[in-house]
Order: sequence, then structure tokens, then C-alpha cells
Amino acid sequence: MSLHISMTEEADKELQSQKKRNLITASATALLSIILGGLLLYTVVIVVASPETPEVVAYVTSDTDGPPNDNPVTPERVTTRPSASVQNHASVITSNAASDVAIASVDIETPDVSDLGQSLDLGVDFGAGVGDDLGTEGGGFGTDKAGGSTLEGTFYDLKQTRSGSETGMTQAGYIDIFNKFIKTWNPSILAKYFRAPTKLYASQFYIPNSPSEEAARAYKCEDKVKGSFWVAIYTGKVVAPKTGKFRFVGAADDVMVVNFDGKNVFDYGWSQVAINQPNAIGKEWHDALQDVQGANKVLQRRLRQGRINVPPVKLYKYANTEHWNNNLGGYAAGPEFSVVAGKVYEIKILLADNGGQFGDALMIEEIGAPVQQKDPKYGSPIFPLFRTNYALPAPTQGQVAPFDPVGIVWPVAK
Repeated sequence: MSLHISMTEEADKELQSQKKRNLITASATALLSIILGGLLLYTVVIVVASPETPEVVAYVTSDTDGPPNDNPVTPERVTTRPSASVQNHASVITSNAASDVAIASVDIETPDVSDLGQSLDLGVDFGAGVGDDLGTEGGGFGTDKAGGSTLEGTFYDLKQTRSGSETGMTQAGYIDIFNKFIKTWNPSILAKYFRAPTKLYASQFYIPNSPSEEAARAYKCEDKVKGSFWVAIYTGKVVAPKTGKFRFVGAADDVMVVNFDGKNVFDYGWSQVAINQPNAIGKEWHDALQDVQGANKVLQRRLRQGRINVPPVKLYKYANTEHWNNNLGGYAAGPEFSVVAGKVYEIKILLADNGGQFGDALMIEEIGAPVQQKDPKYGSPIFPLFRTNYALPAPTQGQVAPFDPVGIVWPVAK
């Protein structure tokens, strides 16, 4: 006898239904796994492992930056002329990716530097105690604000003593005092004369002819000093911006004498201090000393004894300075002197006037440097000003030599 077991019809239907549910669940689970796996793969491969867009770094030289601090003595103006348009600087491109990358062109706007002559604060130490701020003042006779890269000026009135008594000063007498003074530059020679309590600080020497009273007004003693027979002595120490040979170029009405590194290297104007000559004979003595017949032997001897600006002195004429050209023969170049970059040199400058009008212009010529500008009428080279910071004089229409606004600066050592 055999035993047969069979499911009921209801049980069979329930089993088939369960199989269908299991199949659907398994299919859904597999599909969901595939989707999640795909998302995970996308996250890992596409998002995480995707290379970053290469970084573009553009380095642009700023026109307000100072000179590089690895060369502490070259505060030289950029070589771009003031009238030239400024071109975009070259960009430096770096990338963190090793693959080829297409870089779009980069347009870089540079600041307007059409006025290269304006002041510029240099964040640099020149290695001689110069500091990081050359200052932006010092035109005319100077500013009463101490500090920055400026020379200190002291004002004397030779018409009166310290107590205010009259000295009876004459034109010949005051030149004679200077003739003695520049042999030693000892302030004690001027100690008995009235001295202004105010000090001024100058970075340049460029004054179109103006009333002689302006000096006393600048030194805030116009209530005690009339505009004649005064002298201002500027002193300080400057750092040579580069190694080379230089010479001063200029003139004054009446007196300008420059002592550099212990030597008198410039003396030219309506009065010649070194030869004790109070009158305007610049053109006359220049012509006399070139006279091979020696017609004026006395003058020749005096000039050679002076040893400053002795012919053959180079004289420069300019179209807007006919007054100077006719009376002095132009602006004179002093003897050459050599400097070493970074070395500190003492400088002293004497300005003086016997009354009427005073004016001066002190430029500097680098021997062997190419001439950037020339006077359109006479072809004379146009030199940069001697200056101790980047400040420049205001434009003027007066009778004074033109200057090149682009030039090196001689910073003052503190």
C-alpha cells in the first residue's frame, strides 16, 4: 500500500504567489544595487578623481612697488619714458596637472603710470639706514616737516648779527665770506650772523627766478629778514644708487656751490665763490680762458686757482633760458666724480643771493649714459634733477632749464 501526499489547490496558489514576490524583490534589489553602484562609481571616478582645472597665476609688476630688495641701492626709475604707452606685462602660467591644458588668453589691466615723476614710497631698506619711506616733499627751499629722504637746510642773514645789529654787508663782502667758508664748510664761520630758528628739508634744488624775499618767507623769518645777502646751507648724507661717474650740471642767480665727499665739485652762477668774483662774468671768463693769446692773464690765474668749473667747461644752452645763455653762457657742468653703489657720501649745498631775484637748477649727468631727450633749439641734452626722493617740481613757464623727469634717486641715509 502506498501513501500519496499532495497540496491543496489553495496551498499551490499561495506558493506560486510567493515565488513571484520573491522574484520581483530580487529583481528590484539587483536593479537598485546596480544604480547605487553606478552612483558610487560616478562619485569616485568622475567627481573625486577628476583633475582640477589648472590654476592660472599671473604675476604683474605694480608701478607702486619699490625696487627689488636683492639690490638695495638701485632706486632707479623704470626705463619707460613718461610719454610712452604701457604694455601688458608677460604672464607666468603654472599648472598642477601634467596633461595638456588649453588656457584662454588673459587680459591684464595695468595702472596708469603716465606720470612717472610723481612721488613713490619705496618699501625697501637700502642697507644704509635709509628706511622704507623716501617721502614726497622737499621742493622749493624745502618743507618744515622733518623726515623722509631730505637734506637739512639752515638759513643765515649776513646783514645782521645774532643780536640784530647791522653788519654793513656789501656785495664783495658776502662773496668773500663764502670764499673762506667753502674751504672748510665750518659752520662757526657763520656763527655770528642771524640764524633762522626754522629748519627746512629739501629733496631737490630747482627754483625759477623769483623774488629774493621768498627765501626768508620759506624759513618763516620774513618779519626779521629782508631779501638780500642771505645764505642757506643744506647738508646730509646720500647713498650712491649705482657705481659710476657723475657730474653736476646747473647754475644759480646768484650763488650755488656743491661739496660732495669732502670736495667742492660745483660752483657756477652770477657769482663765482671759489674765485671770489661777485659779478656775472660766466660767459666772459669762459671766453677769456679760451683765448690762446692770454689777454686776461689775471682772470686766468684766478680761475685756475679756484679749481672748480675751470674751462674748458661744458656749457649747455636751452631754448627757454636765453637770460641765462646771454649772461652766463648757459648752464655749466662741474668736474666728474666717482661713486660706488651702496656707499654713503656726505653732501653740502650752499645757496645765496645778494637781492633782487633768486633762481637755481641743479641737475646731474651720468657719464656715458645715453641721452634720452635734447633741447629742440640748441641740441643740448636734458638731464634729470639731482634729487633725494621721487618728488618733482610743479610745471613752470619761468626762465629755468628743462629737466628729464625720469632719473635715479640719491636717497638720504638717516
